[in-house]
Amino acid sequence: MVQIGEEVNKRFPGGAVQRVKMLQYGDEPMIEPGELLVRLIVEAAEGKKGMMLGGRRLDSLAARAAEGGELTPVMARLGSVDLETLDALITAGIASSRAEAVRWTLARIRERPAYAQLRERAREIERLKTEF
Repeated sequence: MVQIGEEVNKRFPGGAVQRVKMLQYGDEPMIEPGELLVRLIVEAAEGKKGMMLGGRRLDSLAARAAEGGELTPVMARLGSVDLETLDALITAGIASSRAEAVRWTLARIRERPAYAQLRERAREIERLKTEF
């Protein structure tokens, strides 16, 4: 924690940072297994504002953007069983984050023959809707 404090002071000179807090998996729902998050409370002109820095998360998004894949953020409320499933995929090394685990799972669904049939039926329904 001392090293983080020193790094914060280098990056934010002048005492703007009021407080530094290290968060890990289990502290916040957005933090996934194996991730750490540094929360900084900084003094702003209009009062105190919270700012979160998550280097790993930012690096992951930058890497995906560099690959040319545009990603759309999606909010999903999952129960504990679903979260355990995603976390098991992370623990097994299949995915590095919950978002990646969801994308992996969706890719497996698209590989199934029944999914092709489902898509065809959905197209049929859309076509019929336009006829009304």
